[in-house]
Amino acid sequence: LNSSCHSSLSSACVCLCVRAQTTHKAFYNFVVALVPRQERMGALQSSNCSSAASDGGSSSSSSSIRRRVTVQTDTDHLPPIWVILGPPGSGKGTYADWLKKRFHLVHLSTGDLAREAAQDPANEELRRIMNAGELLPDSLIIDLLQQRLVKLSAVSRAAGGQRPVTTALLLDGFPRTETQAQLLDEALQPVSLAVRIHLADKHILAKLRGRRMCKECGNGFNTVGIDEDGVVMPPILPEGTTQAQIEADATGVEPLRCTCGGLLGRRKDDDPAVAAFRLEKHHATEGPVVEFYKKQGVLLEHHVKRGLEDMEGLAKVMEGYLQQRARDATAAAVALTGQAQLRSKL
Repeated sequence: LNSSCHSSLSSACVCLCVRAQTTHKAFYNFVVALVPRQERMGALQSSNCSSAASDGGSSSSSSSIRRRVTVQTDTDHLPPIWVILGPPGSGKGTYADWLKKRFHLVHLSTGDLAREAAQDPANEELRRIMNAGELLPDSLIIDLLQQRLVKLSAVSRAAGGQRPVTTALLLDGFPRTETQAQLLDEALQPVSLAVRIHLADKHILAKLRGRRMCKECGNGFNTVGIDEDGVVMPPILPEGTTQAQIEADATGVEPLRCTCGGLLGRRKDDDPAVAAFRLEKHHATEGPVVEFYKKQGVLLEHHVKRGLEDMEGLAKVMEGYLQQRARDATAAAVALTGQAQLRSKL
């Protein structure tokens, strides 16, 4: 929708969201992406759609929708929120890093946010939780996200932009449960796209055995290649690495070195027993959050076949998916506006 369409469709779009309540969460996503927040708020204030919504359905349901419409002013400039889902070791971080560049995204890893926040002397409780190996409370993760998003929106306001420069915010590592998904929906705004990465456990465990991280620059590599069951993922090695060096690394004789010269090492959670436990825990909680986004109509499934070579194909599927959703939103909004005009003439 161009800017000339926004003012004529804002009221109709917002009224539909409030009237339809939870059954039209997917359409609300379109409104968030297409209509600036000031216009959404103006539509609510200038129309009687809130009172009309209370005529049917429960008051708690309609108030839930209104909470999502009245996002905090500090996050007025937020772009749409995307999430990337998948088991640990499936390559979410690699995919997220590539998609960030391809779609001009802001990539937020909740793990990175927590580690960064733990460096602040004021966050003693956060350090205690992390040092004890405990899971971070959902409310704490949301708080960390809100703090970062407020900073991003402040940058947007300082630049004088009414709409965000970035395409979307890409969350990696959150949500992991249905409760977290619901909390994210209510505290910030509904997710407009959820990309789920599929890779068999046996392939994940094989790749985790070969995963290496540079201790100096943080670049990632992998000494294990896979060619099985239609999945072809060659090793990712520093330039010039020989087979003898790979064998020396595998036997612990001499670790590989990054292209920057730094030593490559393994992550503690790549230990086979730890990795298997994490996978088991993931599968026990994954189903409800996947169903949550499937019901909202925002889930996109991706089956890994060739690792990095899959990226461009995934990007094209995502583009087609988003374009179709935009067309559906435009058609629905135009139809609703036509109905409103017809009623006004009666």
